[in-house]
Amino acid sequence: MYSVEYEGNEHAFFAPIEIHQQIVQNKLKSGDEFRLSKVAGSNGKKITGQLIFELEQKAFVPQPPTNGNGQVKKDDLKEIMRLSISDAIDITKSFGNVPFQNEDIRAISSCLFIARTRVNN
Repeated sequence: MYSVEYEGNEHAFFAPIEIHQQIVQNKLKSGDEFRLSKVAGSNGKKITGQLIFELEQKAFVPQPPTNGNGQVKKDDLKEIMRLSISDAIDITKSFGNVPFQNEDIRAISSCLFIARTRVNN
């Protein structure tokens, strides 16, 4: 049994084994968010409902690196990559229900990283 919030109200949710396994596999803890959608499915002639588990991605806001004196130092490649990945996630979220895959986020972040690190003469 899980305590969940739905439309601003707290409810008890008895998760089917498949959903419970996904919660455990993703190491979700109290306060973590996921989305369950119920879609129509069929089992032969019988129409059934199927639960779709979607993990909510937490927004990552990179902080600029600082030196020992608290002053911001110039970005290095690691920070540029973190920013590119964060921006790629935001880009995919802006398209609503388009089912982006991890490979799509990787491709977008790679393009952003290359563009940000390219030296134009």
